Amino acid sequence: MFIFYDQEPIYPEYNQKLFDYIQNNMLGPFVLITTEKNSDAVKSIQDRYGWPIVYYFHHVFAAHDWYRGYEFDCHLIPPQDRTITHKYISFNRLTCNLRVYRSLLIAELSRLGILNQGKVSYNHICTDGSSYQQTIIEAVKLKLLPSAVASDTIKQLNSIQFPLRIDYTDHEFIPNHSFVLSAVPDTQQSFCYLVTETCYWERKYHLTEKIFKPVVSRMPFVLVGCAHNLKYLREYGFKTFDKWIDESYDDITDPVERMQAIGRTMKQICSYTIPELQNMLVDMAPVLGHNYKLFYSNEFLHSAWQELTDNIDQAVLSITNSQDATGT
Repeated sequence: MFIFYDQEPIYPEYNQKLFDYIQNNMLGPFVLITTEKNSDAVKSIQDRYGWPIVYYFHHVFAAHDWYRGYEFDCHLIPPQDRTITHKYISFNRLTCNLRVYRSLLIAELSRLGILNQGKVSYNHICTDGSSYQQTIIEAVKLKLLPSAVASDTIKQLNSIQFPLRIDYTDHEFIPNHSFVLSAVPDTQQSFCYLVTETCYWERKYHLTEKIFKPVVSRMPFVLVGCAHNLKYLREYGFKTFDKWIDESYDDITDPVERMQAIGRTMKQICSYTIPELQNMLVDMAPVLGHNYKLFYSNEFLHSAWQELTDNIDQAVLSITNSQDATGT
């Protein structure tokens, strides 16, 4: 039985009830197919059940499906033809539970005095009705944040005039439209895309369709995600922007220190004038073009498919060899 749990990250405390049921009530052998690797969470599942694990980059296929028409969208402007009005753009919908790191980000941008230099959306009340004060206090209980950092974050957020919205100003909550590029005219007027990924706190390689939004938009990006995930993206042939901006944040494993380093990188970007960023964008055009062409290439899609099928073959072979060895 192949268990495709491949759209969302693995959280053992959440997944074990389902996986226990499968283990105890269905016929195996079982293979778990997931979209993350180098993952403590996946290792925990493997240690508990002994299942072979198959990794593949699920969101390559999701993003290809969702964004396949944008290569023909005239609203996406070549980098050299854009008129920049803002230094960055960032979309933040879910802000509760493990996505509370987005509150930490908004507080950091505010503390550095650069919140008003970008276009930022942020649900200060999450879609489950919890306020940022509640979710940050809960993060302390979960040992995600030291209490001193939590108190400072709440104090900083209290000083911000909410709501922060880019679009959907007539909605109570920012809707989940992962399957589209949001606010395209606003992105094309912004220099940098500040990507807030699904995972942040954990040790794992895990990226979603979010990282491909600036790729399709031909924009440089700063990644707010797990440590070493820029390196992970580069393993698939994509290029990042360390020639122009400090990407050392990607190597910092401590989540609070990594957020502070991301803040310093954003402060560096915001220190440039709009004309300087306009020129930098033109200088980046070959890298932006490379990433764009790679994403839309059949080679990239087929290599992701080959990775999946090769990994499935290896998992099945390991089960077959094990059965042969035990005579089952």
